[in-house]
Formats: sequence, structure tokens, C-alpha cells
Amino acid sequence: MSKSIWPLALLVALSAATPALAQSDDTRHYFSGFQYRPFHVQIEGGPTFPQNAARRDLHSGANVGIGLTWQPTSHLPLAVRVDGMYSTFDDRAPLLSRAAAGLGTPVDWGHTRMWGGDVDAELDTLLSPWVRLYLLAGGGWYDRRDSYYQQQVFNGVFCGWYFCFEGPFVASVRVGEMSTGMSFEENAGAGLEFSLGQGATFFVDARYMRFDARGQRLRFIPVRIGLRF
Repeated sequence: MSKSIWPLALLVALSAATPALAQSDDTRHYFSGFQYRPFHVQIEGGPTFPQNAARRDLHSGANVGIGLTWQPTSHLPLAVRVDGMYSTFDDRAPLLSRAAAGLGTPVDWGHTRMWGGDVDAELDTLLSPWVRLYLLAGGGWYDRRDSYYQQQVFNGVFCGWYFCFEGPFVASVRVGEMSTGMSFEENAGAGLEFSLGQGATFFVDARYMRFDARGQRLRFIPVRIGLRF
């Protein structure tokens, strides 16, 4: 566990907890840009950046997600956050070459899909009446699926609404697919949240994620921009 991100996440969280917990009821009332409700729903999306071994195989991708935040009490700046995320990437040449060798056929292009969910502890600390910093740490489960395609030429006749065209056509045919199955993932991150009034907020955050799949330790940094209400 010496290489785990948990000790670092715990140290950062504890360093931020002291000023957050020291706020009096009057101070919390003054910082009224963030209205307390036990449950909030968030929608989010943004870029995902592969790291290390994953970066050699995948181009930067995109993510979308939805989640729920539960803050049990207004007296503590602590919450439980649950997020589901779907990411997509285009494959780089090294991954395509390995796929071609494994499938025994040329592979011209491919894409990777990754989806799953996280359960994280969230610690909030106010920076101003309308801005707060939050820290995240937790884990989840994710599946990854790689699909590989080959461009093939077909001869025939294609007819549209008003015309027909005869000749060779180039089409992409899927020649293989591989899935990792669900793999455990751990993460830690931070974000900034801005009050929009009426209980709605705008946030930007980033997480460092890593999990084991196919004997590799894969790392990703999803950046998420979203609304919480």
C-alpha cells in the first residue's frame, strides 16, 4: 500500500478540514451563497486524459456523467458523492498493432469505451461567500471495451432517395472486440464550485484515477465541468 494514493488524499483532506470545521453557525449563515439541502443531483462532462501506459495506447477522450451528492448535516462540510461516468477514446498505433497481431488480421482503426461509477467522500471548504473548494477521495468499478475495425472495399449498387450509384464502396467492418470486465478503481481529486443562487451551482473538478486491468495499472485524469442542483 506504499504506492497507494490514499495516504496523500487523507493528508490533504485533513489539512483542509481544520478551517472548514472551525466555522461557527453565524459564519455558515453568512456564507449563504450555498444553500443546504441533504441531496443534490449533478450532471457533468469534459475531457479525459490518459496517463503513462494508457497514454501510449489512447488519445485524449471525452466523458459525460451524472451523480448524486448526500450531505447528512449542515453542521459538517462532509458529503458522500456518487457518480456514474462514460468515457470514449480513439486508439493509437501501438494498441492497433498489438490488436492486429492478436487477431491475425489488419486493423485500421479502433476506439475504446470505459464506463462505471465511483463512491467518494467530499470535503468542502469555503473560499468566499460564492466560491468553495472541495476535495474528493474514494473508489469504484469500471469496465473497458476495445473495438477494432478494418476498412474493406465492396462492389455493388447503392441507391438513395433520388439516385443510384454503382462502384466500389469503402466501409469499416468490426474485426474484434475485447473487454476487461469490471475492475476496481481508486481516485482522489479536487474541484471549485461556484454558487448560481437558488440552490444551483457550477463546478469544475479533476480526479486522478487508477485501476488494474489485463495486468496493467492504468491511470486517467477526467476533468469534469457541470451543474449541481
